[in-house]
Amino acid sequence: MATDHDHHLSSHGDDGPGELNHETTDISLEGVGKLTIAFAVILVVVSSVMYGTYRMLDARAVQADITRARAEQAGRAVSSDGPPLVDQANALDRAGRLPAGPKVLTNEPAWLAGIKTAQTQALTTYGWVDKEAGTVRLPIERAKQLLIERGLPVTQPPATEAAPADATVPTDASAAPVQ
Repeated sequence: MATDHDHHLSSHGDDGPGELNHETTDISLEGVGKLTIAFAVILVVVSSVMYGTYRMLDARAVQADITRARAEQAGRAVSSDGPPLVDQANALDRAGRLPAGPKVLTNEPAWLAGIKTAQTQALTTYGWVDKEAGTVRLPIERAKQLLIERGLPVTQPPATEAAPADATVPTDASAAPVQ
């Protein structure tokens, strides 16, 4: 059973039979071409600026290496096997002044090892906490032994204030709601 649905040859609705064409008002090919050229020009300019910046920074790094080599030839101590230069004290630190800005943690494992060493020393050695007040630090094991031998210190509970003589204490009968 064949039915005729009255198909048109046009691609744009009910325009009737005719050629298949494109829509001329959708997008400007001239604008797309200009935008593509502008993007290409911007890409070239930004890439050139970045290349120049990296070349300048590379030249500075080479100059710093030459300065370091001259210092080594002059007999100054410049160690490459020690910590990085950013971890070494700078002239402001030696003069007692701190540089502007935050101090950046650049070698966390070494910093953590120093903290652990200081804590271990504080827990295992004798030392003064406040010499004028006579407060000392004991090794933790000795402090535990003393605590077991002497027991916990006993403190008196805080004294409570006595109620005034003319104060009345409510009883259950006086506390009941009045109806």
